[in-house]
Amino acid sequence: MLNRTMLSRVVPLVAVAALMLAGCNETSSKTAKDVTKAREDASQDVSEAREEAKQAEIKAQEKVVDAQQEYAQTNASGREELTEVQSKALSDTAKADFDVAIAKAQGIEDVAEEKCDVLDGAEKTACLSAAAATYAASEAKAIADRDAALLASAQYP
Repeated sequence: MLNRTMLSRVVPLVAVAALMLAGCNETSSKTAKDVTKAREDASQDVSEAREEAKQAEIKAQEKVVDAQQEYAQTNASGREELTEVQSKALSDTAKADFDVAIAKAQGIEDVAEEKCDVLDGAEKTACLSAAAATYAASEAKAIADRDAALLASAQYP
């Protein structure tokens, strides 16, 4: 009789605990959907950043062409303006390239984080840390590349 009473108390507790644990993890199909959505979002963000970069580069090149035409019509002052416009074009291109690199890095991180959702505990923590570290490395490279290009544009003849 005592075993039956204990059993009737333990079974519901075990069932509740199992349901609670099952609710902690995302299902693999939900994670797959989240990863797909994150990839689509990242792809869209990178495409938008690339389009903005392309437009910035086109605008900068138009300014260079205008300055070159003015240079052809004048001498020293046109040369100075051409140099300034070319320097500004290099700077604008560096900033646009940076935006594309950051959008791409953010997209990669978002996808990686979605993949981590299927994990638990220390594995999930390690997975999220790896995603953050990858983003930080990509961001550092993008900053270094941008800064080098900005420095080059500032020193443009």
